[in-house]
Amino acid sequence: MSARPAPVKPGSQWWFLGVHVTELSAADEPTVVAEAVLPHGAAPPFHVHADLDDSFYVLEGTMVVRCGGDVTIAGPGTWVPFPRGVPHTFRVMSPRARVLLVHAHRGFMDAVHDMGDPAGDGRPHSAGGPAPEALNRMMAEHGMRTVGPAMEQDEATRWLQRLGWTGRTVARPASDAAQGRDRSRP
Repeated sequence: MSARPAPVKPGSQWWFLGVHVTELSAADEPTVVAEAVLPHGAAPPFHVHADLDDSFYVLEGTMVVRCGGDVTIAGPGTWVPFPRGVPHTFRVMSPRARVLLVHAHRGFMDAVHDMGDPAGDGRPHSAGGPAPEALNRMMAEHGMRTVGPAMEQDEATRWLQRLGWTGRTVARPASDAAQGRDRSRP
């Protein structure tokens, strides 16, 4: 694990599992805000946070998002909430996505610092990440637990088709859970 710098300054940049993260809030601020730039195909394992309501606001790009049994398409202007204790994942379908991460505490950013590498120092980003077992162990150290694989490209493409995505508009459908439908499988 890398040592966490103290204090964290707004503008600090990190590489975290292939994602470029820029911190926008200082370490002593109660709300954590960071910008993340995700490449095409970025998809974390299906996972759950024990004590963090994970959320982000999409600035750019298109993503297929799964939260519990609901699957939707998120594009610019979409707020994506992942309540603590609810498994979630996503997959970037556009050439890249840019999101604002908004969290009530530093738990996730602590994971970025411990599992990632500082960026912005002229060093090129190295693709890849830890082996699945090591990633699971590191995630567990930060209150995250893997409960399934990442969303694959073909699964995300089927969801785009099933949800009737045209590429021109991105809308958040009503929760199927409230209507008694299971959309956890395309």
